[in-house]
Amino acid sequence: MNRFMQFKETILLLGGNGFIGSNIINFIAKSDEFSNYKFVVLSRSNVINTNEKFDYVIGDYGDKNVLISLFSKWNFTKVFHCATSTTPLSSNNNIIRDINGNLIATIGLLDVMKDFGCYSIIYLSSGGAVYGEKKTGKISEDEICYPVSSYGVVKLTIENYIRLYKKQFGINYLILRVSNPFGKFHASENQGIINIAVRRALRGQTVEVWGDGMQSKDYIFADDLVDIIFQLIKKGITNKTINVGSGEIYELNGILDIIRNHLPSLEVKYVDAIKTDVKDFCLDISLMQSLGDFKFTKFEEAIRQTILFEKKQLGLNKKSHPNKSI
Repeated sequence: MNRFMQFKETILLLGGNGFIGSNIINFIAKSDEFSNYKFVVLSRSNVINTNEKFDYVIGDYGDKNVLISLFSKWNFTKVFHCATSTTPLSSNNNIIRDINGNLIATIGLLDVMKDFGCYSIIYLSSGGAVYGEKKTGKISEDEICYPVSSYGVVKLTIENYIRLYKKQFGINYLILRVSNPFGKFHASENQGIINIAVRRALRGQTVEVWGDGMQSKDYIFADDLVDIIFQLIKKGITNKTINVGSGEIYELNGILDIIRNHLPSLEVKYVDAIKTDVKDFCLDISLMQSLGDFKFTKFEEAIRQTILFEKKQLGLNKKSHPNKSI
């Protein structure tokens, strides 16, 4: 890439070292179509890279002074907000911390965006946590939300503030209620059962399952998720709240059987269910499908690719992360 080229857009990416953020970076690094997009990744840890598409800055987006410094230096056209400091399980342990680290931090971000004339935000919400337990079939975006964790309450409240800032200050948004993502660049040991089960099987460790394993959920391969995100951006879709998932449900015991076909050493221990886990849900993706022709990787193939990634991680951990290889 020409070092003097002009970038079409400069985007602030929050959560770029996380699971979905890393997949976004990997997608952009390989994309010719978005070759003239510049990403500034705000991260709490230092990352070395050599790709002109990315600049990394150490800092916390909850620090308003850090944001002001960034917005003073770069003319951001969009913010990709993929950051969260909690999980559904951990959020209830310290609700004040959850509110301060996610809700208050995001409102501060919206204020800085307003002050510097950045009028577009893409926010990754949660398709399971915001809706809570539902006894109906597929859940549409119009469904009343009853979160069962602080994580879900905060995600939903952030959504509402984003809509408020659209109404009051003209900040356009795209809110994506994502189902359960899995796949490459996953690292959490606390959230994301498919990757965790694969990783523990490879390590010879037992996988703990909350409840009887009969819970059925909507899962989406991270590659497919990122492709959907950029198709929506390319189409200029704004000011919508959209379910993003596969639209299919998979029982956890069935998923474990698929993994066991590849990794016979997988051992499972069933433990008591927890109150913050939404046991069953499937997203209605009719709205998403009406906005584009989205393709999905076959579920078993997506699991196979996830296993290959986790195997690579165990042997080549530093080299396999997109932020390290750019």
